[in-house]
Amino acid sequence: MFKLILLLGIYTAFVWGNEIPESAEEKIIGCYLETWAVYRKAEEKFDIKNIDVSLCSHLFYSFVGLGADASVRLLDPGLDIKNSGFKKFNDLRIKNPKLKTMVSMGGWNEGSVNYTKVVNNPILLEKMVVNVVEFVKKYGFSGFDLDWEYPNQRNGTDSDKKNFVLLLKKLREKFDKEDLILSVAVGASKETAEKSYDIKGISKYVHFINLMTYDFHGILDKNKRVGHNTPMHHSPKEHGEDRKLNIEYVVNYWLLEGAEAKKLILGTAFYGKSYTLADPKQVGIGAPFSGEGKIGSGAYYHICQLAKNPEWTHIRDHVQQVPYMYKEDQIIVYDDVQSIMKKAEFVLKNKLGGAFTWSVDQDDFYGNCGEYSPLLKTLNRVLRRRF
Repeated sequence: MFKLILLLGIYTAFVWGNEIPESAEEKIIGCYLETWAVYRKAEEKFDIKNIDVSLCSHLFYSFVGLGADASVRLLDPGLDIKNSGFKKFNDLRIKNPKLKTMVSMGGWNEGSVNYTKVVNNPILLEKMVVNVVEFVKKYGFSGFDLDWEYPNQRNGTDSDKKNFVLLLKKLREKFDKEDLILSVAVGASKETAEKSYDIKGISKYVHFINLMTYDFHGILDKNKRVGHNTPMHHSPKEHGEDRKLNIEYVVNYWLLEGAEAKKLILGTAFYGKSYTLADPKQVGIGAPFSGEGKIGSGAYYHICQLAKNPEWTHIRDHVQQVPYMYKEDQIIVYDDVQSIMKKAEFVLKNKLGGAFTWSVDQDDFYGNCGEYSPLLKTLNRVLRRRF
């Protein structure tokens, strides 16, 4: 998912918003909220009130949608308006006045149909810009995050790529007048980026870019071989295009294509993926799988409790700097405190703008495995030298 152009020091009020800070203490830590987490069963339910506002610099309310008429479409009006979701979310700034609250439009379920229709029609594009600005101001958000998944894909067209940049340009012009923040969340892989993004153009107009550096592997992989969700580096066991599916390769690619380092915000996953092994005697990266594991895509608060069971065997891949655990024919790939720390250190080493998480409500927010919100606190310890 973000970025900016103003010189550091000109507007000190923008330290946490419109200007990307340079020092480690001021790195962005973005926290996406799955608003539907409020509907989980009681022991897993997460509400806006559960957010620790000291642990995030930017919060993202996920999601609103786009109408075919360029309107901003409410996806859960009962939660957003009737139950005061927007108001409760923005009122978190009372507890932390430096906090920036963003509304995110899009997500996987939205696809491209309405976005393609709107950006390729000059009249509708202008209407979208006006509607977004009015919406953000009406409900009191600090800014807007566009998570179109993805231009020129999923029923999109070739012209999406250039018109996506045009949309961002027009939004930025309006946002600067209103002192609002503009960010995007983008598919990270080279394969996706080549189809969907003019990287240099995007970087020019947004304040920062949330780079979704996760979901590199999963049960849809055609080779039916276990791969990690968020590997830091390629593995010697990988070949061909698989060697490009890791954080190091992707970040270098975006930088070479013209993204400013300080505008790149590294994505971290507070969830893991599970596989059912085709042969329980073959485990780890490259092991054949027959399908999805029993827990599916599991939140860290669930995985960390499973990890305490001595029946699970733990593996740490020191090349890719990520953990696995397995039991019988089940294997889970995930992130823990140690692997999140490595990702945060990568942010500092490469002078990126910060890190974000999908999603804050999947951390061990009740502290059932020990410290509460251990993954998010790890980002803070490394990037902001806190806790």
